[in-house]
Amino acid sequence: MWLAAGVVELLSLAALLGGCATVEGLLGKKPAPVPTVADGAPKVQAPAQPAAPLRPDTVSREASREPVPSPGTPRVSSSPITAAVLPGVSRVASQGAVSSSSRAYRDVVLTEDTVWRGDVVIEGSLTVAPQTTLTLEPGTVVRFRRTTAGEDAGPLLLVQGRLVARGSAEAPVRFTSVFPDPQPGEWQGIVFLASEKKNLLEHCRIEGAVTGLDASFSAVTLRMVSFATCGTGARFQDSVVTVAGGGASGCGTGMEFVESEADVRDATLRDNRFGMVVRGGSLLLEGAAFDANSQAGLAANDTRLKIAGILVENNGDGVTLTCCEGAVMASRVAANRQNGIILARSRVKVTASEVVNNGAIGLRVEDGRGMAWGNVFMGNGRHDIFNGGVEDFRAFANWWGEGGVSPTETRLHDRHQDPERGRVLVTPVLRLRPLLATPNSVAK
Repeated sequence: MWLAAGVVELLSLAALLGGCATVEGLLGKKPAPVPTVADGAPKVQAPAQPAAPLRPDTVSREASREPVPSPGTPRVSSSPITAAVLPGVSRVASQGAVSSSSRAYRDVVLTEDTVWRGDVVIEGSLTVAPQTTLTLEPGTVVRFRRTTAGEDAGPLLLVQGRLVARGSAEAPVRFTSVFPDPQPGEWQGIVFLASEKKNLLEHCRIEGAVTGLDASFSAVTLRMVSFATCGTGARFQDSVVTVAGGGASGCGTGMEFVESEADVRDATLRDNRFGMVVRGGSLLLEGAAFDANSQAGLAANDTRLKIAGILVENNGDGVTLTCCEGAVMASRVAANRQNGIILARSRVKVTASEVVNNGAIGLRVEDGRGMAWGNVFMGNGRHDIFNGGVEDFRAFANWWGEGGVSPTETRLHDRHQDPERGRVLVTPVLRLRPLLATPNSVAK
């Protein structure tokens, strides 16, 4: 049953990423969907949903034919990937749910530059037209009131011009529902559509939406912006994105990037199902923290990336990279319940990092395209490195524990346990523990 469980998990993760992965190669590449807008009134693209769970009755017949795995085969969680739960889509507000002194809009198009302060209420849609700027002053609270139940019936803010929301640490700007206890799905979200006007959100909190911020073909800068209790915190497609600080918590997916250029620094993704999902494009990720995300901290597919100084702790899986190129450097990947790092068909170097105390495997690889050196591997549950492919994997000059000894065969899974697998090449080993930089994370 161990092998069957591993197949279910990896196929489920491949479905989420839309990319290449089987157990050894993680499936053929699948193009990411392109958002569309119907003629007439703007319609929000539904947030990207993880694949529906694999029904047990469709898996069991095939899984039952698998041979019994060897003792070295890792047993990983087979929890299915399901859509985010959105209890707020059926929560309809009454007319008296907000103060009568609030400025109210219903199905309005702004065609002149506008400044908001105080309390604002939106029903239906509010559109910022092209060549128009909407500015929000510190302390502004924008509340969205749902009057019709249903996932596609939520109120929204559509930006085709420019949005500047400048809060402060003492007086942040807040986007929320009219209820005092926001639930995911109570409003649709802030939607940027072909808005390349240097949109800026600073010291903002976005909560209770289907997708808190949904940007397509846009340029957006976020500084100290937090997303909470949303189906998806923030989603960017074909966009240029800068994130400094802030993060997401209590969401189905904290942040998602699709074919975008993303520069993310010092963000914290905590207590989501998936911390961050990346499909295509490029990612510069520095000083971020991924903590207690139940399924995975970071999952990327077909992405050019540079990852440095991040903390990945207490997640289901830590970092999963499929068909990626780049580097993971000066990071700490520790105490994740299943795998610390997974490399599949990825030309990625892992260096100057700690991969320690993960529940099942420290580093799992499916081929020999990547490489690991100058790292600390120790205390991982079943194996420090598991080679699931037929190619040799090079892990020279790493430190494997006190005394600078070579790892025993039980700490590695390769040709010694399964003749059909490639080797894990570890010699020479470091005799002294390397002095690694402390990850530059807001969570440390």
